[in-house]
Amino acid sequence: MKYVYKIVSALCAIAILPVMFFSSLIYYYFSSTALESLYALGEYMGSQTIADSYEKYGLDSAPTGISDSLSLYEVYDLLRIFSGGEASPEVLENVKNLLPPLLATVAAFILIIICAIVTVILVFACKDNRKVIASSFAGVGISLLFVMLFDNLVSPFVNGTLSISEVFGNSWFDLLAEVEEISISPEFYLIPALFGFIALWTVLYNATLPEKEKVERKKMIG
Repeated sequence: MKYVYKIVSALCAIAILPVMFFSSLIYYYFSSTALESLYALGEYMGSQTIADSYEKYGLDSAPTGISDSLSLYEVYDLLRIFSGGEASPEVLENVKNLLPPLLATVAAFILIIICAIVTVILVFACKDNRKVIASSFAGVGISLLFVMLFDNLVSPFVNGTLSISEVFGNSWFDLLAEVEEISISPEFYLIPALFGFIALWTVLYNATLPEKEKVERKKMIG
């Protein structure tokens, strides 16, 4: 049973890493009057391309915007597209204002990775499984903190006080779309769920230990 516990716990902790990088963790929705008008014009002119797109994407009416979920790996390419223009003093000032919440969000992201790695190490290295529980709860807490920090980072774009064009210096974006929502997608919550499962799994494993071993562990912990 001891080896089953260690293997299951370690696999759950390791699984957090690919989830963080390659799962679609960030959801966005951009409303687009230009896209809606394009579809309306295409319908009026009897465009076969527009008709085919309704069938291809399962649309009943003209789309009012663009929505998708992106992994953090895909976000990098998206930011590269937006940041193609030359940075003006105003753009640099906007980026500077975003640095504190951005750095805090990145720090939380790195701490989640550290918690996952530390949890794997503790599963195999420590006889005191309470450290695994502590590391797992820390992972849950930091994951939820990451959500709060991310919401704080993107709130200026969502509430309209700052546009993507102002940050990246590409005025064409505001002509095509307007940010309606940027948020953490449901897939992200698999991360705190995995941390929580490891903690629960550890508690249940400890509850099944023989009484003699429980006493020995208490003596070891002091």
